[in-house]
Amino acid sequence: MKREAQNYIDNKLKPPKSFYNWCFSQIPTYKWSNKEKTILASNRKNCSVIERNLRKNSSMTFFGKLRVFGIILVTAKRIEIQSYAFWNRVEEGKEIIKFELVNFEQFAEEEHVKVTRQNNKYWYGLTAIHGGLSGGPYSTIEFFPNSWEDKIKNMSELRYLEIPHIYFREIESMYKYRTEIEFLQKIKAHRLAKEVMYQEINYSRGSCRKSVDMRIINAKWLKENKPFFKNTNKSFIEFELARRIKQRNGKLVPGIEEYLDYRDINKIPTNIGIVRFQNWIIKNEVDFSYYLDYLNLMRDLNIAIDSENIIMPKNLVIAHDNAVKLLYQMKNEVEEQQYKVRFEKIKDLEKMIDNYAFIVPKKASDLLTEGKALSHCVGGSNYIKQHIEGKTTIIFVRDKQDLEKSFYTLEYKNGQIYQLRGKHNCDPTKDVQEAANKWAKLLKSKTKVLQHS
Repeated sequence: MKREAQNYIDNKLKPPKSFYNWCFSQIPTYKWSNKEKTILASNRKNCSVIERNLRKNSSMTFFGKLRVFGIILVTAKRIEIQSYAFWNRVEEGKEIIKFELVNFEQFAEEEHVKVTRQNNKYWYGLTAIHGGLSGGPYSTIEFFPNSWEDKIKNMSELRYLEIPHIYFREIESMYKYRTEIEFLQKIKAHRLAKEVMYQEINYSRGSCRKSVDMRIINAKWLKENKPFFKNTNKSFIEFELARRIKQRNGKLVPGIEEYLDYRDINKIPTNIGIVRFQNWIIKNEVDFSYYLDYLNLMRDLNIAIDSENIIMPKNLVIAHDNAVKLLYQMKNEVEEQQYKVRFEKIKDLEKMIDNYAFIVPKKASDLLTEGKALSHCVGGSNYIKQHIEGKTTIIFVRDKQDLEKSFYTLEYKNGQIYQLRGKHNCDPTKDVQEAANKWAKLLKSKTKVLQHS
């Protein structure tokens, strides 16, 4: 029978007094003064002091800033992450500080437990204390420096692992998969051990997926595939690519992992040899997402994908562009009429921010022009269709001194920037990214306009 959440709080590890002293030291106190008089909000010494002029109309009653402080406590059998919210306020010149435990995580006895405080009671789960840009229970937390990393490495249940470095958010995966990690480290499967330990993300060629699938990796799988990984730096992606390519009666061509994710194999047309296809991908440095858009164009044009010159065109960019032109000719009139309605709903998204203009395409065909100018796939039928239907929103980012010249293209989807790319899919500069973040922040209240409109 599952224990009440309160039981975990009643039996939690006790933070040292130095933690509370540190928390209070992070909270400033207040001082008002003039030539005749000085008023101190508190007699705390080990904190900063905000000084203000004392006047007849000085505000002496107000709320301070909500602060969240955390501590990670470690024993041989437990790891706990405790988060405390501190509220300070001043009433008639006197400071009042209150605090309570608001979020709690415990790793012990093969369990990971999450407990939060809501409505004066503890429940299972975690609560976002601050909204912020990223939100979440730890978005603005400050952790007490108590050498918790060394304690986890040397005295916790994770002490048998070789841990190069650790961030508090990585404790969960390390604890959950410590048996698998230990096994991989013992057989010197360095790359896979690291992927499991840190739950790495693979950003290769525009993809953004976890490098490992822990639904697949278990004790049986590790034992069966030990020969493949032992004493190597082979990754999970390499293994799955090799396995799935073998299912297509082929073998893995070295270097293909830079271009293909194993989950892409079933998207490759079956009318071509898988080895020939890999060599074509590598030779032409094909962006697979761009290739998939090309295949969608062929389907939209009712062109059978059953011959080598269609599946592997000599020049993918030319083949893609020709397909776009043909499809555009077929769909132009209908799309432009549909887009007039969509444009009216999103035209107010145009903003000038810093040195940049965020421009809504005036016509659906503008996406085709943008894609050509910047040599990326925003001009593909899939992007145009989704933009018209409101499933995504394409915005042109321009230098405000040259509004007619294509610069960067932004895709806004599900209330956030989905991607921001320049010529040949290059990443944005720091100032462009910062301006885009400001633009996105302004749109938070308009999310409903962007979705399903």
